[in-house]
Amino acid sequence: MLRTLILSLVLMSINLHAWEPLSEKYCVSFGNEAAPCKIIEYFSFACPHCVALFRKDFSNVKEKLINQNKVSWTFHPVPVDIQTVQAMICLENLSPPEKRLFLEVLLEEAEMEDPDITSQLMKRAMEILKKPLPLLQQKDFISDQPAFQSAFLFLKQEDIVKTIPSVKINGKFFAEEVPECSFVEKYLEATRE
Repeated sequence: MLRTLILSLVLMSINLHAWEPLSEKYCVSFGNEAAPCKIIEYFSFACPHCVALFRKDFSNVKEKLINQNKVSWTFHPVPVDIQTVQAMICLENLSPPEKRLFLEVLLEEAEMEDPDITSQLMKRAMEILKKPLPLLQQKDFISDQPAFQSAFLFLKQEDIVKTIPSVKINGKFFAEEVPECSFVEKYLEATRE
């Protein structure tokens, strides 16, 4: 009886955060995939905390963790706003190096107060990358894109990411932790012991 109860609790805890992630074509990865620590940061292009965190801390993360092959870092969009869906439409058309460039430029230059400017930046970035999306701001175009359907299916799932930014480290989800460099360094230090 006790064994069955424990097994049931273990199975329930495994499924606690068992949503299906978006396809990799919508994610942006940095670093060596063979790094011992795999980090997924859940973010939105319209989230002021996500953008501020990226601007404040990501160069530090790259220097101290990614470039030292301590972690691989993947940005996983949470499509709760039109800007993130538009970004997903762009991302599915880009190669991995182009995705990294797109993300870095966009999050550095995004105008949180004016989503139209961010959308224009996306359009301009796609033109520069020679993959223009002239209809990116039109709702009919957006709703016809595979990224829109993927976003819809992702959001329909139960128990998806509720707080952004949030982070998953080596499969362990941290809903309340901000994925700052210092937090990840402390986590790595604690797991080494």
